[in-house]
Amino acid sequence: MPLLGRRALLGGLLAGAALPPAPALAKLFSVGRRNAETFTLANGLQAIVLPSRRAPIVTQVVVYKVGSADETFGHTGAAHFLEHMMFKGTDKVPAGEFSRIVSRNGGRDNAYTTFDSTGYHQTIAAEQLELVMRMEADRMVNVHITEREIVPERQVILEERRMRTDNVPASLLDEAVREQLYGRHKPYAMPVIGYADDIRRLGVNDLLAFYRRHYAPNNAVLIVAGDTTPEKVRTLAERHYGPIARRRTEPRTRPSQGGTDLPQKVVRADARVAEPRWSRLWLAPSYRVGETKYAYALQVLARLFGGTETSRLSRVLVNERRIGLSAYASYSPSSLGLTSFDIGVHPAKSRSMTDVEDAVMAEMKKLLDGGVTAEEVERAQNQLLAAAIYSQDSLASGPRIYGTALSTGSTVADVDAWPERIAAVTADDVVAAARHVWRDDGAVTALLTPAEGSR
Repeated sequence: MPLLGRRALLGGLLAGAALPPAPALAKLFSVGRRNAETFTLANGLQAIVLPSRRAPIVTQVVVYKVGSADETFGHTGAAHFLEHMMFKGTDKVPAGEFSRIVSRNGGRDNAYTTFDSTGYHQTIAAEQLELVMRMEADRMVNVHITEREIVPERQVILEERRMRTDNVPASLLDEAVREQLYGRHKPYAMPVIGYADDIRRLGVNDLLAFYRRHYAPNNAVLIVAGDTTPEKVRTLAERHYGPIARRRTEPRTRPSQGGTDLPQKVVRADARVAEPRWSRLWLAPSYRVGETKYAYALQVLARLFGGTETSRLSRVLVNERRIGLSAYASYSPSSLGLTSFDIGVHPAKSRSMTDVEDAVMAEMKKLLDGGVTAEEVERAQNQLLAAAIYSQDSLASGPRIYGTALSTGSTVADVDAWPERIAAVTADDVVAAARHVWRDDGAVTALLTPAEGSR
């Protein structure tokens, strides 16, 4: 099952705190409201239906409002471990049969864990919607968590950690950077997959307690997209999810501050590094925590500064000055707590880390000095709005957008309002957002170098 990090797919299409209303520019793309119907069962399960007649298939996604950031230090990895255990069967569906049944009926399924949510999804022929809904509702309350199943699965997860983290210098560096940026032992500083020692200690009682505490209908969102109707989904949801009793859940909290003693520098020198990287990460507000008014402008900033091959960083550092092989900027506000704004460059062979840093700082200074035009803001907005338009044709991105939104404190109305809020961003807003985030007291610089060290 895929393990996702801090950034959920198309998280930038989610919305939160409102911005002052402003007329959209005439040249901006118009994004129609997605055809979404919502309802809530008596037991608290939220449901969203995204009808589409493009193909006779449906996608069901159940997203639980729990992720690795809901764990505590010393008990990391529980959310992801439980994701694996959800495929170990119930009295009605033996271990391993869930995926095999989906496959035999022409479908596919998978799951993911992030810092703030855990999701399970199936795509299958429309007439088989009740089949996957029945099985998903069954494992919401009846999954088997036994020592017999945990022991081999623990080895699978440890191998996953070795493959994706321990054997990947960039991942080890990222793990160390997060500890500095968010503060050691804090929710977003600990890896989604967990620390190896914690994974080895997790047992039946730990996972059962986590399951019973967080897996409940009133702590979940059901999203169904595809060739169906709200009426049919409601009928099936009432039949299969409706009888499941709600449970008491505790409020979710996240720190409102990051690591102390910033700025910091983290260096990873490793013989396995073939492509060095310079990067800098800043603590940034999300839709929910910090100066949330900057969330939309920061999305536009990330896009125009380093979001594409035609953005400022790529144009100047890669194409014109040949300092970097590639350059990027990224930001996602879809987080229950603070998030980060990231800039990174892979240096050209003849260039040093100092060359890269000086060049990036020069481009940042130009922007902070007010060098942002309405035209480039409009171009970045249209790129973001186009992505929103294209996402409406996808059975995958729609459910993920809504699932991420509702599991991190946003609403369906926020998703609907996102295009308007992006369109309201001005050049002055972009500069103000950059000034708020690009501060030394909220930054960690990361250097990934070969074993001989920084050039």
